[in-house]
Amino acid sequence: MDIQTCLRSIGRLRGWVAVTAGLWMLGLAGMANAQTSPTCNSAGTVAASVASTGLAEQVGDIVITCTGGTSGLSAIGALYITLNTNITNSLDSNGNPQNLTVSATGAAVSASSPVLSNATTVLVGGISYTVPTPSTTAVTLRLSGVRAAVASIQNGQVPTVVTASIAAVGFSLQTSPVTVAVGSAAVLSSALNNGIPCSGSALPATIDFPGFIAVAGTSSAVRVTESLPAAFVVKSTATTNGTRIIVNLTGYGTGVRLFVPDALVGNSGVTPTSGGEFANAVNGGTYTPFSNQLLLSRVSGADQNGLGGTLVTALPTITTNFTSLTELTVTGGAAYAVYEVIDQNPLAAESFQVPVFMVTAPNNCAATLQTDLSAELAPISTVSIASATALIPRFIAAALSSDCQQIGDCSGSYFPVLSLSSSPIAFTGTASGVVQNAAVAMTNSGGTQLNLSISIVYQTGSGWLTAAPATIPTGTVLAVAANPASLQAGVYTATINVNAGPAGSAAIPVTFTVGPAGVTIQAIVNAASYQSGALAPGSYVALFGSDLTGISGTVTNPIVTFNGLTASVIYVSATQLNLIIPTSLAGQTTAAVVVSANGQVSNTYNMTLTANAPGVFTPGILNSDSSVNSASKPATRGTFVQVYLTGLAVPVVSGTVTVSMGSQTGIQPSFAGAQPTYPALDQINVTVPLALTFTGNSTPLTVCVAPVPFAQPICSASVSLYLQ
Repeated sequence: MDIQTCLRSIGRLRGWVAVTAGLWMLGLAGMANAQTSPTCNSAGTVAASVASTGLAEQVGDIVITCTGGTSGLSAIGALYITLNTNITNSLDSNGNPQNLTVSATGAAVSASSPVLSNATTVLVGGISYTVPTPSTTAVTLRLSGVRAAVASIQNGQVPTVVTASIAAVGFSLQTSPVTVAVGSAAVLSSALNNGIPCSGSALPATIDFPGFIAVAGTSSAVRVTESLPAAFVVKSTATTNGTRIIVNLTGYGTGVRLFVPDALVGNSGVTPTSGGEFANAVNGGTYTPFSNQLLLSRVSGADQNGLGGTLVTALPTITTNFTSLTELTVTGGAAYAVYEVIDQNPLAAESFQVPVFMVTAPNNCAATLQTDLSAELAPISTVSIASATALIPRFIAAALSSDCQQIGDCSGSYFPVLSLSSSPIAFTGTASGVVQNAAVAMTNSGGTQLNLSISIVYQTGSGWLTAAPATIPTGTVLAVAANPASLQAGVYTATINVNAGPAGSAAIPVTFTVGPAGVTIQAIVNAASYQSGALAPGSYVALFGSDLTGISGTVTNPIVTFNGLTASVIYVSATQLNLIIPTSLAGQTTAAVVVSANGQVSNTYNMTLTANAPGVFTPGILNSDSSVNSASKPATRGTFVQVYLTGLAVPVVSGTVTVSMGSQTGIQPSFAGAQPTYPALDQINVTVPLALTFTGNSTPLTVCVAPVPFAQPICSASVSLYLQ
């Protein structure tokens, strides 16, 4: 029997023992005093407002009102209260739920201490009272302090309804399931994220509020606001801690230092804590004791779920101005801070801000990181049963929704505003063809950094569409790409959903009309090494694609042009063309490549050009006796070898050529230039150093060209030089 089954069995046994004891009491009482059975109902139960993400939320008092029976006779019985989720009170050393109380009005009522019958049921046994005169006098029983795993009902979604079903022994119970709690968002939050400034943010002489004010340091802030009345609570005898909040910070990269306050004064304080966000002045906060002002202390040593740790700030006994800050530990660009409520006003709607000050050196604006700030209730837990060790309160992990409607500042100029066209995007392409691209202008017409969540919903097909923010010289765009590589001919649709939270959202419909596979260029590589990337004019290249001779399949002589200049085609097949890039493109950096075959025109393939892009053929090395260098025909150290390659001379070498053999680099060849017999073929003659060491029967050989002195050389892929 597993432990859970065992616990359930023990719970049922306890319940049976309690009921048996109650019935035995009925029998004994009947010998001395007649019994009667009053009629009861639960009409007086009032639902509590609780956090929908809570795992130990206190539900409303469960009220049973009884009338009737015979005056002067004994009413004896027991009640079973079953929730639609687990009961999660703390357990004492005997496994009994703590902080449950039974009270009564209308008569002197005795009852046994409540016990758990099973995970969802509490038993109140041994209930006994004498029916008053007149018997219509109401006797009310009240069970208080029941805690419930509200988040387990709908995984934290709202609204969440907690119900109690009540069964009775010894009473005539007229009832149905009653609502004892309704869960909703207890607290809400907004963030003003100023990101990482390109100009940097200075380290002040003193790490405190005055210091950061003096250097006009960069800060961001998280604001947290009550949504339910009195959602901010202090520690009590029935709880492990007061309301805790985790502030999570991510995306800060390396070298960034983050600082947060040790105490936070809320909006009910004399002067709230602020880093200058949300239209507030920079201030560490001023608090007056004994005035029910919202105050939170940072929790030092709490883990990333908000568990453990100690309060940094004690509850002041005099008016206090707070200025101190503490540096957070940043790991992998991420950090967190935990705060706990230590004073509050239960009659006011309260909020507080957590400013985060930054210190960083100037950085490359083009590589500005996308930082993020968020808040959630803590401690975070997955324990959804009654426990002797789990903290109260505790919550599932859930980011907080925006509080701007609660505060009434959703239109505040300090919030970011997404401006993005939702106009449909229409692509056309061919099956197995090249990627089609589009750019949608995207701006932030409000304040602070705009963070996006992008998702794609496919109505037809899947995986063919991508979308991501990109920075271009004219601003920021949403870069959209449709890839037909795995698609058949047809029409495909999808929707790009861009969500910036309170800053706005957009849904962009996309249609991709894919025609039958036609003349398509898919890649152009160095014909010797098959390396892609930048290629040299005058070099020998391989062009790969589909239907390169036309859809009819008839082998023709396709025409290939680079920026309108016709290339020499050496080899033709339906999927590969070998050709020479026109030498007259020397000095140009890009080329638009088009294949024409059987009256059909391919897509335009844009490629990058460079002065030198060496690629060594395999086999492409001859020994000094003109035999092909191989494992069976190795070269001898001290002799020269002939290395044949392409991408070197246009028509003469424009740079310094060197050869690397194993660990020896910078070897100067005796000749490096065009091979006179075959076009686009280059040749290097180089002597194998006598001192060259190698392992096995070969060493890697690489050819490099430095276009200008001290420039980063452009090198070929390595090939094997066989040696003896």
